[in-house]
Amino acid sequence: MTVKFEGSVMQVGNSLRITIPKEIAKHVGLERGDVVELWVDNHSMIMEKKVFVYDAIWSFQEDILVLRSNLSKNFKAHTSQPIGTPLHRYRGQLIIERARINLRGEDVDSKEPTSLLLSLQDVKDIYLGWDDTLRRFKDTRGSIRPLRITFQEGTGSRKLYVFAKKTDTLIYGKENESIVQMLEK
Repeated sequence: MTVKFEGSVMQVGNSLRITIPKEIAKHVGLERGDVVELWVDNHSMIMEKKVFVYDAIWSFQEDILVLRSNLSKNFKAHTSQPIGTPLHRYRGQLIIERARINLRGEDVDSKEPTSLLLSLQDVKDIYLGWDDTLRRFKDTRGSIRPLRITFQEGTGSRKLYVFAKKTDTLIYGKENESIVQMLEK
């Protein structure tokens, strides 16, 4: 659906600013602090809220403990490196917006769809590195650190381990450091 609105153009410093009516911003989910992308041709301008989309594999803490005891999966995680994949239960996309993290994909065994939507307010800790659950060399390749997100769920917390990559690259986890930097801003 196309909605047309009228706004005035103002000068702020050496730039021009267009005020977007609150109703329009709310309709498209645009909030203060969001990053937008603009496209222009000879007569038109299109503005779109910027989101960051990565291919990802992930597991929860309890998944890692189960996967570790599966000899076939454990063997595959070690022999497929450095380009292969560490232990994981889910495969799909990691989508980061200003105030939330969205994981969408499927269980690699059952092919059941899965999704997780996290508000950044529920995130208690973001950590880049190995720990007692996801161990260096034992559960992952040694050079790419996992992204661990600890978040509030109900009255407790859960740990999520993510390896993300750009769609056109081979190695999962190469984007983890830039994601941590983005989320810590």
